[in-house]
Amino acid sequence: MLLTGFGLGCLLPLFVITLRDFRHLLVGQLFLLVIVGSAAFLVDPLIPIEWRWITSDLQTVLPALFWLLCQLIFAPRPRLKSVWGAMALYSFLAPALARPFVEPSSAWTPAVFFGWRLGQFFEYVVLLHGLSFVIRYWRNDLVEARRKARLAFLLIVGSAVGVATVSLNFGLYHEYIRGIITGLAAFATLICLVTAREGIMDLVGSDRPAGSPPPQSRPTPETEPQETHAAHFAQQEQDAAMLGRTMAAGFYRTEKLTLKKLSETTEIPEYRLRKVINQALGYRNFNDYINQLRVADAAERLRNEPDTPVLNISLDVGYRTLSSFNRAFRDIQNTTPTEFRQQCLGADIS
Repeated sequence: MLLTGFGLGCLLPLFVITLRDFRHLLVGQLFLLVIVGSAAFLVDPLIPIEWRWITSDLQTVLPALFWLLCQLIFAPRPRLKSVWGAMALYSFLAPALARPFVEPSSAWTPAVFFGWRLGQFFEYVVLLHGLSFVIRYWRNDLVEARRKARLAFLLIVGSAVGVATVSLNFGLYHEYIRGIITGLAAFATLICLVTAREGIMDLVGSDRPAGSPPPQSRPTPETEPQETHAAHFAQQEQDAAMLGRTMAAGFYRTEKLTLKKLSETTEIPEYRLRKVINQALGYRNFNDYINQLRVADAAERLRNEPDTPVLNISLDVGYRTLSSFNRAFRDIQNTTPTEFRQQCLGADIS
């Protein structure tokens, strides 16, 4: 009971802080559900048996919620309608529907497999897929403090959800383990959230078009001395102008382009380049910024050069492989380069 009380004591302020500060964000709303699911995991043994199906269903949704958080926080363009999204949905919906009719401990039958075992397998798949987004994309964030805060936050949450999922599915836990897992994870997340609240769930660039200024990206005179305020934005305007000239000259076509290479060419320190790309241009990560420029160039050439092979264009704008070009082009234009060219040719004929 002591560990349960400790876990609930950590979850309650976590819920209050998230509700107060992040309820307007989809990420914040999902995290509130994660907290509710964690509380269900914690108190499940204390719930009367006839009501335990509620806490069981709430626990089962945790891997899918974690996958959604990883998508929204780290993916350059979250794709919820995908095979991964279908697996995440199945992982908690199938057990919830099967619970009244099929016992999970029953002998192997098709009903047990499709109602329970397949959903459990999908839980592991979506957990690992979510963690893969953390590993692949966390470095792309242009704000270092936010990048580190998000990484710590999701690794804590992901580790706790993973351990809880494995222990529930395999029955490897004693009841006190619930309190240890939930309490430690909630306490660590609470510290992370309090010390880096501006970085963890701030999804700058996710809900507005690229190039528009992020909300509250510019400090006001009340929060910054007027001279410093003016000097800061004069410097940022100079950096933005230099960056614009460099990219207008086609530097974005450089193969294996990195922020370091761009910094050396423009003679602008990396930390100032990050601020320009993030605050002035409105991009959340460097790769997204470069892909936008490359795909815009490629789209113009596909429209105006119908006889130039797609592969040649992809190499000219800076991609090393056709597959990476196709993936970036589809992410931004919602169609393949070949289909885009065909649409343009059809429009010209009509």
